[in-house]
Amino acid sequence: MAISSGIDIIRISRIRDIYNRKGDIFLNRIYTSFEIRSCTLRSGEVSMESLAARFAAKEAVSKALGTGIWRQGVSFTDIEIFVDEKGKPFLQLHGGAKAVFERMGGSDASVSISHDGDLATAICVIEYVRNSDSGDGE
Repeated sequence: MAISSGIDIIRISRIRDIYNRKGDIFLNRIYTSFEIRSCTLRSGEVSMESLAARFAAKEAVSKALGTGIWRQGVSFTDIEIFVDEKGKPFLQLHGGAKAVFERMGGSDASVSISHDGDLATAICVIEYVRNSDSGDGE
């Protein structure tokens, strides 16, 4: 068993600026419909902190996969971030991200997210079985 990790940090104001310029185009390119709903407050306003934390999580996952975004068929919406009833984040992979995870012999993936002030950060750890397709040189 081996692990691969990824980490990311982003300014919440950067996400706010992009959202203010691009609106729904930005949301639909980066987030699933479920993620958009879960980041929308009762007032109808979108939580920039939640969007930024999920953005950082998606970047961290893509780094742990060893692909980044837009490589090997991995897109932002292939990585979906959920929060359970206790507030613990977890992820579900689809499409290209799921294919890379399976090729690398992935057995488990964990994500943690946080935000404070103008910063949002996330880390992802993937457990996998070393094999010839993992890209780890072993």
